[in-house]
Amino acid sequence: MQTLGSKVPTCNVLGSYGEVERSSLRVWPRDFVPFTVEMAARDDGSMSATPSSPNPEMYVLDSPYELDRWRPLAQWLLYVPHGLIVRALQSVSSVVFVIYWVIFLATGSLNRGRYGLMAMIERYGARSGAFLVGHSEVYPPFDFGMGPADNGAYAPVRLNLPDLPETVSRKAALNVLLAIPHYIVVAVYAIGAVVVRTIGWFSVLFTGRWPVAMRDWLVRFSNYYYRVWAFVTMVHTEYPRFGTAPV
Repeated sequence: MQTLGSKVPTCNVLGSYGEVERSSLRVWPRDFVPFTVEMAARDDGSMSATPSSPNPEMYVLDSPYELDRWRPLAQWLLYVPHGLIVRALQSVSSVVFVIYWVIFLATGSLNRGRYGLMAMIERYGARSGAFLVGHSEVYPPFDFGMGPADNGAYAPVRLNLPDLPETVSRKAALNVLLAIPHYIVVAVYAIGAVVVRTIGWFSVLFTGRWPVAMRDWLVRFSNYYYRVWAFVTMVHTEYPRFGTAPV
């Protein structure tokens, strides 16, 4: 990662295995604010990782800004197998959410299995999408690990989504409607993201490097999207803040 900020001690959390491994000092970008991770015991005795902040940086990009100049011309071809899988996963994502929402409305409890499936779909899309737009030269794995905590299978991209809360009020079912203003803002930002990614690809083609400010904004936009996603899926009940400003 680029040397843009101060050094802070970090840890690598392998959520599905419940292991915490201390790493050496890492250099974080200017716009990344480290957040603490709490280990919580599940009913089956395993451990899960949940960010302690209600507005954590869930999406973390840990890769160089430099890329080989040929990649804008060919990397999209390498993405095709992942693109087909992403399309298939997204085709069932909405159905899974509707079932998840109806179960919550009927029982007052969030379904862990369906939430884990939705988290897997988001993580698979985040990893393959980062490769497509040139955020990493490392080919993403065909990994279908379930659960909210990132299993560390793809080092350049980590997506740690919140674990299920112990209790949720049934009124959280209204979050899907309360988030409508965010849907509009996200849609506007998404149009801007297409423009930024296009400029970024041309920059890589001619200079071999992603513009720092542009790539950092895309990371912040991703985190804004996942804040809204966590609210709509009812794992965060605090209304998400608008925009891509750093936490």
